[in-house]
This record gives sequence, structure tokens and C-alpha cells, in this order.
Amino acid sequence: LKTGLDENTTDEQRRQLLQFYLTTIYRPANDSDLGRRLNAYIAARAARTTLEESIPGTFIFKELEEPRDAFVMLRGQYDKPDEQVEPAVPAIFPALQKAEPDKRATRLDLAHWLLSPEHPLTARVTVNRYWQQFFGIGLVKTSDDFGTRGDVPSHPELLDWLAVHYRESGWDTKAFVRMLVTSAAFRQESQLTPELLERDPENRLYARGPRFRLDAEQIRDNALYVGGLINLEMGGRGVNSYQPPNIWEPVGYSDSNTRYYLQDHGDDLYRRSIYTFLKRTAPPPFMSNFDAPNREQFCSRRERSNTPLQALQLMNDTQHFEAARAFAERIMTEGGATPAERISFAFITALSREPGVDELDIVSRTFDQYLARYKNDIAAAKKVVSVGESIPNADLDPTELAAYTLIANLILNLDETVTRN
Repeated sequence: LKTGLDENTTDEQRRQLLQFYLTTIYRPANDSDLGRRLNAYIAARAARTTLEESIPGTFIFKELEEPRDAFVMLRGQYDKPDEQVEPAVPAIFPALQKAEPDKRATRLDLAHWLLSPEHPLTARVTVNRYWQQFFGIGLVKTSDDFGTRGDVPSHPELLDWLAVHYRESGWDTKAFVRMLVTSAAFRQESQLTPELLERDPENRLYARGPRFRLDAEQIRDNALYVGGLINLEMGGRGVNSYQPPNIWEPVGYSDSNTRYYLQDHGDDLYRRSIYTFLKRTAPPPFMSNFDAPNREQFCSRRERSNTPLQALQLMNDTQHFEAARAFAERIMTEGGATPAERISFAFITALSREPGVDELDIVSRTFDQYLARYKNDIAAAKKVVSVGESIPNADLDPTELAAYTLIANLILNLDETVTRN
């Protein structure tokens, strides 16, 4: 108690010190019940402090009470401010209307300006992106550049109409997408004749329906859906699906929480690709091989390449092959009693059409070859049906299931399966 006193200590400070001594030292030493409660209080505070310190923190954005002044710096030098400036928009665009004219513009003012009827670009750029998503190429081919260096619209009147319609509908994206996918332009057949290919190789005139390969996420999700494995749970944390070993480790920092790749198990393996955790410096190979952006930079339009890695991925990737085995189980349990019926079921399920006569004959003969092979090598059949963590149907003959797994894998590898037709 004496260590807290000196000639400058006020009477109030002396009273507080004395109260502290009586409540924390004297009384607990002479009152066992008070001492027990005090110890419990101290332990609870320590536990709370430990819990709070274990919660990871992050920086957040917060407005200053008074925005700092901004200046044009002479020749870019930080210590030579010149003309004072405030938030504004380029003079070529409509003027920015401020809610409080005597104050500087806010982000809400900017949001109102972006959505105002006088703004020439917001609706046009947005509808062009949606058009690009469903038709493979935008009405303005350079979807990230509507300026003087960009391409002119292939159908300027249509672009204007779509932009006005989208804005006047209250920016109703669901209704806009429904209009696009039910349009005559989208619902056309995608068959291509040599004459049409010569006249319009990029389908800029929309004389046929759009046809292009699915995005990486769609290819994976489609295989999981057809196989009946997909987990459609909404929201939640990112999950770590199947991935080859030693992808993260070479680029991970020793103190990083993504130093080592820890694969998830159970239903998390089959969640939609949008929920797959993505490490920017080491993205999942399946996504990279099919041209998914690595998210290190802005991407307004995905390119579509064709490489041998893509074929190898579709044939041998654990996730894709497991989906083929699950699809084979559906073929055997839902497709009918004969190989012909089951093959027809597989085509209808994966391609939404019946197989042609030649296709049915080729696939049937291929199935017979696989079945004969696995009847002579039951160990190999069991390896085929045991790929992945999902448990195969024990009621099905493993040799027949293995044969249908390769048939399912064949169908999932068809160009028609991974292409939007």
C-alpha cells in the first residue's frame, strides 16, 4: 500500500488505494467466501482475455470524422501540394449531383450518379457482360473497354434497347437473364454449316445458337450433378476438395495458415465449385487447366484454350472419375435392365438426347469389352470402383460397375458434354 503513496497523492487516490487493499487483500484473506468469488472472477477475466486474444483480427474501412484535404502534387512530389481538389467525375460525363451541395461528394452520391438515367455506361456495360456470359461474346467484343480503343457494338440498337429495358425494369437481373435464355437468338440450334462458318466464324450475326466450352467450375459441377454426388448446401466456409500433393507447400510461408494443404472429407468434397477455397499463388489445377482466372488480377472475359492437360484431367482426375463411378451406379439402378436401355439413360441424363444408332452400337461394344476385361481381373475392377472417398454400392457387381464406370467416364469426356450446345 505504501508503494502507491507519495507527497503528491490526493485524498481521493488514497481512498481508492485503501478500498483496493480492503477488497482484494484484507477481506479475501479473512473471508473465505469472498476470496473464492474473487478467485473465480479473476479466473473468468483471464479466460475472457485469452479468448479475445485468440480471435483473429483484420483491418476494416472507416470514414474519417473530417475528410483530409487532397491536392494535386507538383510533378508528383508528395511535399509540393498545389491546387486543392475534391471527389468528382470526368468532365466528359454528366455532372455529379451532390445531396448536400455545400459539402464534398460522398460515395452515396457516386452510387446515385452511376445508376442515374443520364449515365451512359453503367447499364450498357452490365447488359453486355450478361450477353457475353450466355452467348460467349458480348455485343461489344471488348467487354472491358467501351472507350475509343474498344470495338464498336455489333448491334448498337439492340445494346441501347437492352440497357434501357434493364434500367427501367428496376435493374431486375433475374428477369433480364430469363429474357436472354428464352429469346429466339439463344434457343437456336448451334449446328454450323461450312458456308455459315465462312461468313460468320465468331457468330457475331447470331444466325445460330451459342456453342462454347463450359467454364471450369461448370464442368466440375456438371459431373458431380450427373453423378448424384453434388452437395447443394448454400453458404459457409471455403472447402478443400481433391488436389494433387505438394501444390501449396512450395509457395507457402512457414508461418502461413495455408502452408500445407489439408483436404476436407465427407460432403464437403462435393460442394459446388464456387465454394472451393482458392489460394491465389497456387490455385486448384483443375480450375487453372480450364482457364479459370487466378484472381490475382481483374478478368472481364475468360479465354478458352485447348491443351492435353484438359483431356488427361477429365479422364484421370479423382473428382471426375469418382463422379463417373457414381454416375455408373445411377445407370445400373435407374437406367433399366439391358445395356442398351442403360446406355440410352446415360445419354439422356448427360446430353439430354437419345444416342444415335451408330453411337449405341459403338458404346455397347465398348461396354462388352470392358465387362470381359474386368471379369478376368476382379482386383482391377475393385480398384476402379474404389476411387474417391464415397462408398460404392455394395449391392452391385463390382465387375459390371467397373465396366459401366468407364462408359460413364467416356460419356462425361465427350466434347458435347463439356460444351454448351
